[in-house]
Amino acid sequence: MSFGTGALASAVGGIVLGGIVAFGASSALAENSIPEVSQPPADQALLGQVEYGAR
Repeated sequence: MSFGTGALASAVGGIVLGGIVAFGASSALAENSIPEVSQPPADQALLGQVEYGAR
């Protein structure tokens, strides 16, 4: 009976550890910052408005 208990504990520990590693890796690789974009002055922009994005 101790073999079954050890196997079950190992499986549960592996699942929990795998979930923690997967969550940590996805959080570390997530791009959650806004990039800096150079914008022309309003008087030189198209139709006098600030341009958003590349055209």
